[in-house]
Formats: sequence, structure tokens, C-alpha cells
Amino acid sequence: MSAVKIGHGLRPTISRVSHLSLPVLVGLIFLFLYLPAITIVTYSFNSNIIESWPLTGFTLDWYRDAFSDELLTKGLRNSAIVGVASTAIALIIGVPAGVGFDRFDFVGKASFQRVLMLPFLLPGVISGVILLSMFLKLGVQLSLMTVIIGHATMLIAVFVIMIVITLMQWDRSLELAGMDLGASELRTFWYVVLPNLRGAIVGACLLSFTISLDEVARTFFLTGQDSTLPMVIWGELHRQVTPAVNAIGSIVLFTSLLALIVWSRIVSRMDKAQ
Repeated sequence: MSAVKIGHGLRPTISRVSHLSLPVLVGLIFLFLYLPAITIVTYSFNSNIIESWPLTGFTLDWYRDAFSDELLTKGLRNSAIVGVASTAIALIIGVPAGVGFDRFDFVGKASFQRVLMLPFLLPGVISGVILLSMFLKLGVQLSLMTVIIGHATMLIAVFVIMIVITLMQWDRSLELAGMDLGASELRTFWYVVLPNLRGAIVGACLLSFTISLDEVARTFFLTGQDSTLPMVIWGELHRQVTPAVNAIGSIVLFTSLLALIVWSRIVSRMDKAQ
């Protein structure tokens, strides 16, 4: 009986300890994941060119140096071009593909879905080697266009997934109501279905741009003379790590975080609307 009483007495204590330790554990995990990013941002404001602790002072000079560095600004511009162009291609292909997967049944549909998702699921190194071999056999010179195509093949899956998930939760009675009122199937899709896909499309665009901005593996195999920002930074790291690299990396980090926050807000609003 005493052992049972002791066990019952320990349960509240164990429960309190677990409730206290869980936030600590989660905090340690987040610290482990984001400590490198925090370090980069912190040193981008350090007045000393030598990255050492404690910090010697606060400055924005490295951000000015980063934007005055022609190589870094060109890489940032190329990354923006690749991100926007590859996202646009994925949008044009991915939205109709997602609608088609949701609306139509055809022979080999499941296999075609897997093939479409394959570039996104494959490791970037393997996809990069496959695309490089294809371009070399076709005699296509490596350039920003090959990088754009490589990124687009990966990003199409993002749009397909977002569109299919949204349409699975879509109330089809609204389409039937539109057609009962005399609208054609195409007109119903344009004025009824597409406006309700707007959140999914915007979210997929933001997520795709963020993925493209940070992509390294495929870019490494497909880039030509015009390098994107990750490749420029990779080249700079072989020589030296300057605070200007930390500054431009912090800008990309904040841009990616902002896009992801907006994307998560859009997805949460879509879930609430459903």
C-alpha cells in the first residue's frame, strides 16, 4: 500500500517536471537549428572585420559594402531573376496540372503523379546530374536559362500539391450552381473556382520563390558564367568569410522568412475558410 501511495504522490511531480521540461527541450531544439543563422545575422552588425566574441560594436557598413560589391549584387539579381522566372513557369504548368489531376481520371494517373513529383522528391545532386546530362546531350549551353528550367521542374510539384489539396476541400455545389445559372464550364471555372484558388496560388508562389532562392545543388550543376547568389557566396567562402557575405546572407534569410510567414498566414486563412 505504501508503494502505491508513493507512486500516486510522484505522479503530480513527474507531470509538473514534464510540463516544465518540454518547453525547455523545444527551445533547445530550435536553438540548435537556428543558432547558425542567428550567428550570421549577429556578425553582420559587428564593427570588427574579425568574427570574434564579444562584439566590438554596432555598424551597418557591411550592408553598404555588400550592395557596393558588384559580384554579390549581380548574384542577388540573378537569383531574383531565376526565382521569378522558375516560379512563373511552374505556375503556368502546375495550376492546370493540379486541376487536371483533381478533375479527370485517366490511365496511368497515379504513375504520372509520381513522375511529376519525382524532381521535387529526388536529392538535388541526382536531379542536377540528370539535367546536366540532358542539356549536354542536347547541346544546350549552360546559362541562367538552364538554371531556371532546373528549378521549374522542381517547383511544379509545389503548385500541383497546393492546388490538389485546395480542390479536395472545395465545395462542388458552388460550381453546379454557377452552371445552373447558365454559365459555361470554362466561365464557371474562371469566375467561381479560380478566385477561390487565389490563396493557394499566392502561397505556392511565395514558397516556390523561397525554395528557388536557397537552392544550391541543382544550381551547382546547371549554372554557367552567370552565377546565382548561393554560388557566389560559395565561391567567396573558399577565399575568405567577410562580414559583407554575412550581410547579404542575412538579407536573403529575412526575405525567405518573410515569404514563409506570409505563406503560412495564407494557408491558415485557407484552412479557416474551409
